[in-house]
This record gives sequence, structure tokens and C-alpha cells, in this order.
Amino acid sequence: MVETKRELVEEFRRDAMLKATRHLIARHGLAGASMQAIADEAGVAKGTLYLYFEDRDDLIEQAIGGVLDELQALLRAELRPGRPLREALHGLVRTQIGFFETHREFLRVFAELRGAEGIDCQRRWRRPQFARYLELLQGFLAEAVRRGEMKAFDPARVALFMAEGMSSIVKRQLDEGGRKGAEDTEWIVELLLDGMYRGRRS
Repeated sequence: MVETKRELVEEFRRDAMLKATRHLIARHGLAGASMQAIADEAGVAKGTLYLYFEDRDDLIEQAIGGVLDELQALLRAELRPGRPLREALHGLVRTQIGFFETHREFLRVFAELRGAEGIDCQRRWRRPQFARYLELLQGFLAEAVRRGEMKAFDPARVALFMAEGMSSIVKRQLDEGGRKGAEDTEWIVELLLDGMYRGRRS
């Protein structure tokens, strides 16, 4: 369906407000992203924000959700059907680490929100993208089991283990400020596929 000129302008203005929100959060944290500050950053009147978003929570939710949607699109490309398991895991881990390095300041704030006491809407921000990612990863792992590339572990449990483990590793990277993307990719994939036990099995 072809968009009208007005619809294109509306979409452009909305995207500008979301980008302004993300830039403010990256520079000044959540506390620095007031509606007035966002309006100033976007070059619009404060009242204009309320024409596009219900309130500040809605605006921030959509700004964060947009970043996570972008990540999910990249991960979906890495987990395309039929791709060999080892190759896909390398791409998956490398993409996640690279994405969080690129969006380091913005996603550090998001990581802090996950553990912030009293911020109930945080779960609402994260749940849709995380649930879709788990479903995507679970489906790919189930296919790998069917192809005989992976032991017959429960794909849902393995997907959750991988997703939560990667989240913790990325958060540690953000906290430490280091850049070990290639190094982390190798050991994470080796651990997932080859295990950590070096001794002989009895």
C-alpha cells in the first residue's frame, strides 16, 4: 500500500522523536530523558510528543523496543533455516556482541533498568522481543536436533540457557568496558558445542 505524503511526514517525525529519545538516554541516562528534553532534542514542541505517544513511559518503551527489534532482525538472519549449527552459533554470538558494543551507552542504561527496583514496566519493554527471540532460537535448535547436529536436549531449555547466558556475558562486557568480541565468540561457541570437560569419561 502506497503511503501518502502526509503519512510519510508523520512517520519521519515519529522516528525523529524516537531517535532523540535514544540519544538522550545514551548520553544522560533515563533520568535525563524528560519529555521537555526529548522535545528539545527532536526540535518539536513538548505537546507534539503527546500527539504520537501516550506518555513518557510509552515513548521510552517504543524507543527501547525499536533497538531490540533491530537486533532481532539481525539474529533472525543468522538463524536462517538449514544453516549449519556451528556456523550459525558463530554468527549469532558475534552479532549479539557486536550489536551491544555498537549501542554500548544506550544498552548499558537498559541493562541497569533490568535490575532497577520498582520499575515494573521494564518487563513490558523486554518481554515481546525476548519471547520472539526464544521462539526463533528454539525452532533453530529443534531443527539441528532433527538433522543430528545436536544431542536430543530439550530445545526450549537450551534456548533459554543460551539467551540468559549471553545476556549475562554482554552485561559484564558493558560493566567492564572491554572489547573482546572475537575472543568471547570463540570460547562461547566452543563451550556450547564441545563442552568443558577435558578428562576421560569412565
